[in-house]
Formats: sequence, structure tokens, C-alpha cells
Amino acid sequence: MPARRCRHARRGAALAVDLVCGREVAEGDVDAITGHVPGGAPERASGTGAKRFYKGRWYYFCSLECRLTFMATPDEFIEGTGPAP
Repeated sequence: MPARRCRHARRGAALAVDLVCGREVAEGDVDAITGHVPGGAPERASGTGAKRFYKGRWYYFCSLECRLTFMATPDEFIEGTGPAP
């Protein structure tokens, strides 16, 4: 099952549904760069969600905890057979 997406009516922002808990996650907030680490790599705020690239597509999550839960058994969540939130 592909990640569900919709557009936020107010801001026109793309929203993805967290496959673990069902919350909507603004993709732009997760991707927003908040600074740079000393080596120059982009830094992102940890409180805006997380994402994971798996089998050719990005999956977005409301938190690092949901991302880690997904990573344990990703195929179960994609198929809709993962643990209930």
C-alpha cells in the first residue's frame, strides 16, 4: 500500500500519513533545514518528525519513535498488517 498523501487546505503543504500511528505529517516540516553542523551538513529539527527511504519511496513519521517502530517490520506496516497503534 503506498503512503497516503493529501494537501493541507490552509498552507497547500503536502501531508503524509504516519503508517505507525496514523497522524498526518507535513513533509515540508520534516524536510526543512534548521541549520548546519560544523562540517557543513544540513541539520533538521528533531521535533518536526522523521522520514525513511524504503523500497524506492519515502515514508514520513511524526516522531523518531514511530520511525524506529516502522523500521523493525516495515513490510507489515506497508501491507497494513503492522501492530495497532
